[in-house]
Amino acid sequence: MATKKFTVREMDQLRESPYVLDVTQSIVHFSAQFKALIYEGLQAGKAPVEIVLEHGVDPEMPGVNRVNGLKNMVLKEVKAEKGFRDLNTYGTYWSIC
Repeated sequence: MATKKFTVREMDQLRESPYVLDVTQSIVHFSAQFKALIYEGLQAGKAPVEIVLEHGVDPEMPGVNRVNGLKNMVLKEVKAEKGFRDLNTYGTYWSIC
């Protein structure tokens, strides 16, 4: 679990990404679309840090623990075969992969 708390400046920077739906001091909520992009990158053999960087998110901002946690979350959602979820789709299941 990540222990890094975001500053107001960091939260504002993260919110600039089209893939970030919300940020609190402790949590970054990425979109289902971003999770699909993460999965595609993983399938192509890319490292999670490389994938987030390619999509305009500085991996140092959320930190390595959160980036690896995102990878684990994506793989868990793939295994569940219910599609990727986010703040907008939680409670309804649909697939974009």
